[in-house]
Amino acid sequence: MRRFLTTLQLGMAASLSAQRTALLDKLKATPAGASIANEFALRAQGKGSPHRASLKRVFDDEKATRVTFYRDSAAWCPYCQKLWMLLEEKQINYDVQLINMRSYGEKPESFTRKVPRGILPALELDGTMMTESLDIMALLDDTFPEIPTLPPRDSDAFQRARSLLQLERKLFSTWCDYVFRGGWGSKRKFEGCLDEVDAALAKTKGPWFLESAGPGIVDLQYVSHVERMAGSVAYWKGDTLRGGRWKNLDAWFEAFEARPSYSASRSDWYTHANDIPPQYGNGVDDGSNEQRAIRLALDGGDAAWRLPLPPLSSSDAPSDTLQPGWQAFEQDAPYEAAYHVLENLEAVSKFAARGAGKGGGWSFGRPDRARLADPYARPAEGVVLEKVSEALIAVGAILTSGCDTAAVDVSALKALDATTRQEVRASLKYVRDRVGVPRDMSYPAARCLRGSLSWLRDELE
Repeated sequence: MRRFLTTLQLGMAASLSAQRTALLDKLKATPAGASIANEFALRAQGKGSPHRASLKRVFDDEKATRVTFYRDSAAWCPYCQKLWMLLEEKQINYDVQLINMRSYGEKPESFTRKVPRGILPALELDGTMMTESLDIMALLDDTFPEIPTLPPRDSDAFQRARSLLQLERKLFSTWCDYVFRGGWGSKRKFEGCLDEVDAALAKTKGPWFLESAGPGIVDLQYVSHVERMAGSVAYWKGDTLRGGRWKNLDAWFEAFEARPSYSASRSDWYTHANDIPPQYGNGVDDGSNEQRAIRLALDGGDAAWRLPLPPLSSSDAPSDTLQPGWQAFEQDAPYEAAYHVLENLEAVSKFAARGAGKGGGWSFGRPDRARLADPYARPAEGVVLEKVSEALIAVGAILTSGCDTAAVDVSALKALDATTRQEVRASLKYVRDRVGVPRDMSYPAARCLRGSLSWLRDELE
C-alpha cells in the first residue's frame, strides 16, 4: 500500500508539473509574458528595470561595484526606499543584501556582526559600513558626482535644501500627531504644514523642490513618508491627500510616478495599512462614513477583492481612484501575477499551506511585530500541500487567461472532502492576505492575484 501511495503521489506531482510548464509556456508566448520573462533574465545580470527581487545592479560594466546595500526583505522601510531610489537615480553599481526588519523576523548574525544595533538601511562603501540614510545619501552624492542630487555646499540652493529638509521633519511630526495621537487641532496643523510644502513646490519651475532635471535628495527625503501619509490619512481618517487643494504636490507625485525608481519601490495602501502599525503604532480611527468606506475597500478581503475587477480608474473602486498612478501597469497585471505564482510555485504553495498548518505565534501579544508575519509557521504537508499546489495552478490558469474564470475547471477541487476543501480555502486566504507590494509584485498585479484567490476560495465554499 505504501509503495502504491508513493507511486500515486509521484504521478500527481508529475501531472502538476506538466500543467505548470504548459501554463508557463502559454504565458511566455504572449507579448506581455515574453516581456516579463525577458526582464527577469536581465535582472539576474543586474540589468533591466529596477525590481525588488534584483540582488545586483550594474549600470556601467567598466566600473567596479563599490557599494553593498542592506535593505529590508519586505520592502516596508521608508528609509530603505529613499536610499534605493537614490542609487537608481544616480546609476551607481551596487549589490543587495536583504535583511528582515525587526517587526518581520530575526536578523541574521552575519548582519548584526557588522551592524550590532541591526539598523536598516545600511550601506557598505569600499568596506566602510554606514547606517544613517540621509548621511549616506549625501556621501554618495559626493563620492559619485556624475549625476548630482544636492546643489553645491556654498550655494543659496543648498541653504534652501537645508530649510526644506527641516520642513520635512515638521511635516513628519504633524502627521504623527494627527494619525497616531489624534489630538485637538492636529488635523489643522497637519494640513497647514501641507500648505507650506505645496507653496515650497510652487517656487520652482519644474515639479521638484529644487531646480533640477530629476528628483534630488530633498525630493527623496520627502517621498517615502508622504506616500505613507497619503495611505494612512485615508485609512484612519478618511481624508484625501491627492486631487484636492495641494496642486503642486499632485504634480510632484505625478513626476515621481514617471520614474522607474519610484514605480519599482512604491507600495499600495493595503500593504501600508499593515506595515505602518508595527513601525509607528496604530492610527486613531476617525469613524466617519468616508473612513469606514475606504477601510472596507482596502482590507475588506472577501467584500472587496472580487472578479471581475473594476478598472483602476472606476468609481466602483474608491480606494483605487484615491491612489492613482498605477494605470500604466494595469494591462499586463494578470500576466505579471501569473508569472510570479507559476515560476515560484513550490515556494508559494508551501507559504500558502501555512494557512492550514501550525502558526508560529510571532506577533502574539507583540504590537511591535507585523500582524501578518509568521516566520516560524509550519505549512501543512502531504495531500493538503498537493491540493494547495493544484489550487494555485488553477489561479495561474485564471491569470494567464487575463482573469477569465471560464478558462479553468475546478470541479476536481470542489469534489474534495469537506475537511481538505476547508484547508485549501484557509491556505488561499492566508496567501491572499499576505501579498505585499512591491515585495511580491506591483499593485495592479497584486489586485488581480487577490481577486483570483478570492474567486477560487468562494468556489470551494
